[in-house]
Amino acid sequence: MPSETDVVNVGLRLVGASPITSLTDGSESANAANDIYTEVRDDLLRSHPWNFATKRQKLAQSSTTPTFEFDYAYPLPSDWLRTVSVHDNDAGYSTVLYRMEDISGQRAIVTSASEVWLRYIYQVTDPNLMPADFRRALALSIARDLAVPLASSNTLQDQLSKAADRAIARARSSDAMGSFPELRPRGSWASSRGGRRRNDFLSD
Repeated sequence: MPSETDVVNVGLRLVGASPITSLTDGSESANAANDIYTEVRDDLLRSHPWNFATKRQKLAQSSTTPTFEFDYAYPLPSDWLRTVSVHDNDAGYSTVLYRMEDISGQRAIVTSASEVWLRYIYQVTDPNLMPADFRRALALSIARDLAVPLASSNTLQDQLSKAADRAIARARSSDAMGSFPELRPRGSWASSRGGRRRNDFLSD
């Protein structure tokens, strides 16, 4: 079962650096990797609405309300990284007008909807929950960012950057095959022009 150390060691091998036993083993490689690992992982997670990193949750309403414009505030989950969609019903057919703001020191959604259901990308920390192609893209992204600090090579960094971009594109393509096309809100242009809703397909 792959660990964070395993993912990092793939990246370290790509820059010709010594492998580590943990991100905190005190070696030069570990110190450099530990400085960037969380940032690189979370940045990659935020870059795409990954199916494996998607959660759905009904948000609790805050007792603190926005000063003006909107009626309610809903603090975001502690593992939130990126909002995918916000709805005022559990069917997910419609979206609501909202903003992302700070409310009493908490990042929150402000809106006038009296209830909110959130679909979001969460902070996946366990590599076993990541598909193999995502782990590969993550390892290449780590290697890209370590090429200069550990290998002192801008040329290698450029090569790894291109390789990482290809790996990310491949991972996104594979991920896209794992979900049904996004539903259009009822009454949208798609349905008004004869678009078919999910139930139409399921009844075929």
